[in-house]
Amino acid sequence: MKLNELKEAAAKAQQVLQLAERKAAELQRSAKAAKAKTEQARLQHKRIRKAAKQAKKLAVAAEEQAREQRRAWEKAQKRVSKALKKLAKTKAVGAKKAAQPAAKKLPSNTRRTQKSAVANQSPPAAPGAEKATPAGPTV
Repeated sequence: MKLNELKEAAAKAQQVLQLAERKAAELQRSAKAAKAKTEQARLQHKRIRKAAKQAKKLAVAAEEQAREQRRAWEKAQKRVSKALKKLAKTKAVGAKKAAQPAAKKLPSNTRRTQKSAVANQSPPAAPGAEKATPAGPTV
């Protein structure tokens, strides 16, 4: 009988061993699945961090571009207001000139001929001065 009891004990031990091996294999599969899941989570977290970093860079660049555009717009506004002030000033000066009586102006070509005629005139003679007689004999 002792042999039968030993055989039964060996069979039971074999069953326990097989059960333990199945549990170990199941635990290895679940550990492997958990490891894969954690790796996926780690990679996803890494991608999310990278995307957040890129989004932050884009936001900073967009803010900088907006500042530059605002500066350019303010410069343009300043130039426009300056030009408008200058235009208003010239209009005001033009209105004042139009309100004053206009002096009689000669046509431009007449002024030139008068200037050239004045330049061609000889200087006026001094009072009491007479014409000089030529030094040579008259025939």
